[in-house]
Amino acid sequence: MPYSTKHCVIGVVTVAVLAAGVGTATAQAAPDRSTCSWTVQKLPAVPGFKQSSSYGTDHASHVFGAVTNDSGLTESPTVWSTDAGTPPRVLGSAHGADTRITALNAAGVAVGYYHDSTGRHPVRYVDGAYQDLPVPADARQAEAVDINAGGDIVGTVDGSSIILWPADRPGSYTVLPKAAGDSAAANGIDNARNIVGTVGHDDQITAYVWNSAGKATALPTATAGTWAAPRSIRNGRVVGAEEGSGRGAVIVWDLSGRVLWRLVTHGASSINADGLVSGWQSVPDGLVQQVMRNGRVVAPVPSEQGFFAAGGSSALTDSGLLAGDVQQQVATARCR
Repeated sequence: MPYSTKHCVIGVVTVAVLAAGVGTATAQAAPDRSTCSWTVQKLPAVPGFKQSSSYGTDHASHVFGAVTNDSGLTESPTVWSTDAGTPPRVLGSAHGADTRITALNAAGVAVGYYHDSTGRHPVRYVDGAYQDLPVPADARQAEAVDINAGGDIVGTVDGSSIILWPADRPGSYTVLPKAAGDSAAANGIDNARNIVGTVGHDDQITAYVWNSAGKATALPTATAGTWAAPRSIRNGRVVGAEEGSGRGAVIVWDLSGRVLWRLVTHGASSINADGLVSGWQSVPDGLVQQVMRNGRVVAPVPSEQGFFAAGGSSALTDSGLLAGDVQQQVATARCR
């Protein structure tokens, strides 16, 4: 049945798991470093603030993040145009409290949460003002995690439930189904209202995609003793990491749970509509940030130019622009 908008938990998850597991789709592709050249561009500073940080993009032409004067102890949510000639827009805070923006869509609607003495509270920012999002009466820690192009918002409540705020039913919400005693957390939502997240049962963590009808499909891993940690969902693909024992890996699945590709010793942050992935490779002395596609490394991120990629699930735009920072200032990078 479709998601209900009643303020309650409905039913129990029905899981569809691929009988064939990950099959041959996990064959490793050799890294393929391209000869593309990176162009890095700093975005405008905000008067009165010494530092800025990027968290992600609207998948199109804007970067969101925060400005601060104390290395992030207090920060003000901010949106930059990727056109460096356009001044940034400081969103301010919700209810005068510490506020963090977690996602932004191309319509300019931002979502996130504010934090006060009673906990975390989910909000969206639209038409120049913050609006509180409704939650169950007993909720203490809730945050909006992602928003799609149509304005559907997904989040997590008390670290134990996934909540959906549908754009076509303002003021309502749905708590996704799960078994009693399980915990659940949201990671993202796409434009078809597919939701990706995890469910914890005892000491096991399983990643799922829920479609708009509420059917859940498990996302498998290739190695025993590991679990899937999804990061982002975009245009029919989910990117995440294989965590636990072993060397770790980036995995990209389709919505049926089939593994499209897997690259060991790598991690992922985001995926765009074209299947480009931002992430990193683990090396003996740390991490090397990279962009990847189809199981191959496209190019290392230009750290020699002082650029460090944003770690958010929307760090890449659909055109391949990568949000990040240079010397504590928001910047973008593109490899051509």
